Amino acid sequence: MLRRLLEADPTLHGRAREPGAVLVVEVPDAEWVVPVAETWRMLIQGTDEVPFDGDDAQDRPYRRISKIEPSWAEFRRDGSDRWHRPEDGNGAVRTMVASGRPVYGFSPAPARCLPSDLLRAATATVTVGPLDPAALAEAATMLTGAAPVTASVPPEVARLVTVGDLWLARLPHQDADDYLRRLAELASQRLSVRPLTLDGLHGMDEAARWGKDVARDLTDYARGALPWRDVDRGAVLVGPTGTGKTTFARALAAQCGVPLVTGSLGQWQGAKDGHLGTTLGAMRGTFEAARKAAPCILLVDEIDSFGNRTTFRHHDRDYSVQVVNAFLEELDGAAGREGVVVLGCCNDASRIDPAILRPGRLERLIRVPLPDQAALAAILRHHLGTDLPGADLSRLALLGFGSTGAEAERWVRGMRRRARHDRREATLADLEAELRGGGPRPAPEVLRRVAIHEAGHAVVAALGRPGALISATVVAQGDRAGRVLWTEPADGQTTVTRAALSTLLREALAGRAAEEELLGEASAGSGGGAESDLATATRLATAAVTALGLDKGGGALVWRGLPEAAGVPALLAARPDVARRVGEMLDAAYAETRSVVRHHGLAICRLADMLVAKETVPGAEIEALVAASGAAAKDCRPPCAGRRPRRVRP
Repeated sequence: MLRRLLEADPTLHGRAREPGAVLVVEVPDAEWVVPVAETWRMLIQGTDEVPFDGDDAQDRPYRRISKIEPSWAEFRRDGSDRWHRPEDGNGAVRTMVASGRPVYGFSPAPARCLPSDLLRAATATVTVGPLDPAALAEAATMLTGAAPVTASVPPEVARLVTVGDLWLARLPHQDADDYLRRLAELASQRLSVRPLTLDGLHGMDEAARWGKDVARDLTDYARGALPWRDVDRGAVLVGPTGTGKTTFARALAAQCGVPLVTGSLGQWQGAKDGHLGTTLGAMRGTFEAARKAAPCILLVDEIDSFGNRTTFRHHDRDYSVQVVNAFLEELDGAAGREGVVVLGCCNDASRIDPAILRPGRLERLIRVPLPDQAALAAILRHHLGTDLPGADLSRLALLGFGSTGAEAERWVRGMRRRARHDRREATLADLEAELRGGGPRPAPEVLRRVAIHEAGHAVVAALGRPGALISATVVAQGDRAGRVLWTEPADGQTTVTRAALSTLLREALAGRAAEEELLGEASAGSGGGAESDLATATRLATAAVTALGLDKGGGALVWRGLPEAAGVPALLAARPDVARRVGEMLDAAYAETRSVVRHHGLAICRLADMLVAKETVPGAEIEALVAASGAAAKDCRPPCAGRRPRRVRP
């Protein structure tokens, strides 16, 4: 590789030997530092003389150098020692340059590992590698004494060859072809364990585009070709749990070739006793570690847990405000964070203090949606690896449409566990069984009720918010017999009015209304825990009465505070007047919902038929069905209304 560099630039040899020359030699990775430095010594200096080690001179950096000492100096830094950082070794660089000796710095990350003065004084920068098929063929010729005839290493494998591979591939009595074949086998093992990069992420297009831009900019910054002021300082990823936000951070760091430093408010509070000083000290420690590792990615998980200072009303308000202020100080305070790109992750961007998102801090908000059918199939294929080769995953991706990447990974783990316990190869049926939750298919009358319930939600959502539907399914997941997924409006893209509130209440109550109108009786499926339909509707109505000013009764303009979800039952128990108004609002919304269900009962029944047959229906098909059924809609009880099946919980 070095010989080809010298052939490409005939002046490089002479420039490297000039008195006072300062050259930076960037190598592919840490393993290449010593081999490249040794080869450089032979090709440039042409001697076995041991060079002056700049790191050995740090105890006496400004001493006089005698004429009998080595005629050139070098720094070999792979980042493995604590003094492999820009602030160490600058005195030695100045002494060597002043003495007229050439100085060479070898590192896989010059900006992070070599003395800053060496980079400032550099008269040339040389980039070595990575390996390519031609270089490996030349190496095989040198080792065996003859050129390869038939064998070659593919380019994508050649880039993975390490120094160790070059040694391990050599066997006695081996010709060049045998050497290259063995070398390709060793390097190919690394293909299946290569770190995940942004190209390996699916369904995160916006985040991946931003990440690739950051990777390019960080590379240019590390080489000194781009000032830090022109690099994005950070972003916040917003999306449901399990959509791969943390995985994105690992992939971004791998794509950039920089360390990943992690932290969170929960981690900092749990560092010791949770007292304010301890929490802030742990936070400062994480940011200081990131500064020392720069350039790097700093992941702050669950960044919405800091909260918004304008909404703090609890007795720990002073504590929480100081935590947020300290975090803001770390983001752009006097200590700075040059070279540190901060990536925040959260589920609810509305809870983030606006100051965190200001320019110069985490200035970009990137939404990470649930994967679509194609992306979910690709995620399954990624986690399957070499299992189920050639299997058509599109049907399972449709069945699992609306699930997260984390759920897909869980299905694959379960598939392998089934096969492992039975001492056999995994099958597509194993994967489908895990997707379905491992339970048997429900009885026909139960499945029909679930389909009617979910179809009610889906049709009412399609009518109230066109374009928002993602999918409807009757595939059981956990304690849910089915579910309907839709996108939430982006921040600032909607205004909460009484009409908008009524739309949301109808969506929440539509499943129960469909059961009652079309099957003659509602089951308990709309009730239950804090995530149930009735709980959702109650929370919305309570907020409308106490905080949003959307109640039509007297005193609607009195702000009583936005209740936390967990506090709604206690609030309603303590305030009968609020409970009465919430009940009236829900009764009115339910009456409206039943009317909508009656008018669009035919569409609901048709969608229920599709759900029974296909189990999962994408949102686009549902909206097409609703549009086609609109002309035929009328107040009636369609043929799907029948006898009352037993109660189930959809």
